[in-house]
Amino acid sequence: MLSQLNSKLKKHIPALISVWRKNADGSRLSGKELTSVSQSLLSLQRGLTGDRKLAGAGYMDSSSYLGAYLLYYWPVSYMQISLEAEGLHPFIKKENLRVLDIGSGPAPASAALCDSFSVKDVTLVDSSKKALDIARRLFLSEWKSCKVNALVHDFEAGQLPGLEGQFDIIVMSHSLNELWKDKKNSIGLRTSFLKNISSLLDKDGIILVSEPALLLTSRNLINVRDNLVQDGFSVISPCLCSQICPITEAKSQQTCHAEIAWKPVEPVASIARLAKLDRQSVKMTYMAFKKSLDSNADDRENSSNKIYKVVSDGMLNKSGRIRYLLCDGKKRIPLSAKKDDPRAKELGFFTLSRYDSVSLECPELRGDSSAQAFGISSDTKIHIQKFAL
Repeated sequence: MLSQLNSKLKKHIPALISVWRKNADGSRLSGKELTSVSQSLLSLQRGLTGDRKLAGAGYMDSSSYLGAYLLYYWPVSYMQISLEAEGLHPFIKKENLRVLDIGSGPAPASAALCDSFSVKDVTLVDSSKKALDIARRLFLSEWKSCKVNALVHDFEAGQLPGLEGQFDIIVMSHSLNELWKDKKNSIGLRTSFLKNISSLLDKDGIILVSEPALLLTSRNLINVRDNLVQDGFSVISPCLCSQICPITEAKSQQTCHAEIAWKPVEPVASIARLAKLDRQSVKMTYMAFKKSLDSNADDRENSSNKIYKVVSDGMLNKSGRIRYLLCDGKKRIPLSAKKDDPRAKELGFFTLSRYDSVSLECPELRGDSSAQAFGISSDTKIHIQKFAL
């Protein structure tokens, strides 16, 4: 899957470079250009994931920041949404989809959805006219058959502008966390916002929210998720059921995010290297919602072959065991094996990664009724479905 997504992304890189240069030249970046972009990226990265002073601050209107976004964050966001879209295919049965992209920027999320599904038109809404103009140019170059509507709007200033018809996918990529970030009731405001925009969904439509894999942004999205679940929304991906997240009930400082090893395309790899940023994986926290109950939820709940999601990296404890945390939608359960266990290696236990789906047969029962835990024995079998191949 990753190689296919990388191939699709590579085809769009010349268009990104051409738009950034404001001419038709989409050739590789020079050393001077790479240095300039990497310096802007470092400043932008600190403002988005460090002190977060740039989050929601109109950075798209800065030429230097916009260049760093186009040549680094745009490809990363494209990969994130492309990976998330894989889990939506079972829920999307139609073609000629209509997409609403809220806080679109130069539209990497819509671009990824166009490459993942049959999309007939996208509506981009953002506070930056400059970013929307770039999105139009990209779509004219790369997705000519897709109709593009672009609207300038400040979401915190009021309701969405008048939008016609119903949408099959409403996507927010790294934009929900930027709304009302300085308000004490930001979680409630974001929840109400998503509930309001759900009125724009088609009967079987989906809201996809993707956020940075930071502790704060991840926890905040989980809190919004729980509010929507209590209001009758279904979580169709990545969660296994629509109940209050076990992280919330445990009141812990844990979070939940996906992380997929990735060999980035150029110029992302060179820009990251010059900025001394680690870009060996794609990380994101995301939730996909439907505003009606999931008709498949009961089937999953009552299945004798119980499915778990891996929600942690492998952790080595003091007794020499590697432990992963599994989630069944209600609780987190440790699954462990000795670090040199040949049976565990044979089963692929040591290759587990975040958001892999696993089912277990005959696990060793460890812990007790108050703190359930599983281990690997000679009789144990593990069936693994990788989140991304």
